[in-house]
Amino acid sequence: MRLSFLKLKEGLGDGEKGEVLGVIGGIKDCFETIDQISFGENFSPARAKGFSIASLAILPGLSELDGLDTNEEIVKAQKEKVRDFLEAVIVVDYVILPPQSASL
Repeated sequence: MRLSFLKLKEGLGDGEKGEVLGVIGGIKDCFETIDQISFGENFSPARAKGFSIASLAILPGLSELDGLDTNEEIVKAQKEKVRDFLEAVIVVDYVILPPQSASL
């Protein structure tokens, strides 16, 4: 899975925030390997050092996760749509192993 945190620039309004959320919501259409995407606003951005938007993308495997960054044209196009609105971005990738069955 890929977890992303976004910190918007100071002084942006709801229109710009909505545009960023719209781009995140459209990511699944650009990357068909994403099984599921969830995103939304942080209700306590002060505690999160100003990071006010987060997204969580679930993919079927490590190769699909690595593949998100290989299509540079699509990645660049999506970043360009919101670059002017962002102060900082943190992206963390995780591999979650399937649950192991208990053996007695």
